[in-house]
Amino acid sequence: MKDETKNKIAAQIAELHFGENLPAAIENFALKKIFAVDEDKFIFFSYVDDATHCALTTYFHEETMEFKVRQKIGLTEFCLTKFFTEDFAHFQKMIDAELVYVIKNLRDVKNKTPNRFLREKKIDAWNYGLELPATLENFELFINPAAPVEVTNGSFIIINYADFSANSDFAIYYNIYSDEFSGERRINGAPQVTYAFDAKTLDELEDKLKKNLSAELLSIRQ
Repeated sequence: MKDETKNKIAAQIAELHFGENLPAAIENFALKKIFAVDEDKFIFFSYVDDATHCALTTYFHEETMEFKVRQKIGLTEFCLTKFFTEDFAHFQKMIDAELVYVIKNLRDVKNKTPNRFLREKKIDAWNYGLELPATLENFELFINPAAPVEVTNGSFIIINYADFSANSDFAIYYNIYSDEFSGERRINGAPQVTYAFDAKTLDELEDKLKKNLSAELLSIRQ
């Protein structure tokens, strides 16, 4: 980050008293004040719940010159687009108004009823999905089809096996716009697309998971 940008952000923080009165915890999410540069970002603070592997982080992104809020669910991270703004004062107002609500929503993210599109697809009632093992090849079943997690652009994670100690996982996504399933793996934090699980129907996906899931997890570990 350029010194000019860093100094401007620091001055705005002081002027707005940004982050001075944050609660130490919200819904079991513990506050971590950072207020430091991380490559092209200036990280303000995070709320983290290690027990659920979920977190929320606020920051300024020099590449886009915007203030942002990023969620982490398991090993998957994505921004909440409604917080995008170039106006620091407006960003502070949004944080003040919605921080508690957003964290409560993050707390409950894995316990939500699937939306209409997923129910119509019968993902939550899929027998194969309901019978997935809690652990497989030493990966933990973190997200299952009975409680999919919405991410971005109409995509939902319907299956996620994670090894948090290795910072690696495997996920199956369903996109409501394309009406397709796809796979993604993450190895030591680096995402990689895999085409071995592309499918249009649950039956097709089930067949590919039966053939490839264990081998996929083993290949991630290796």
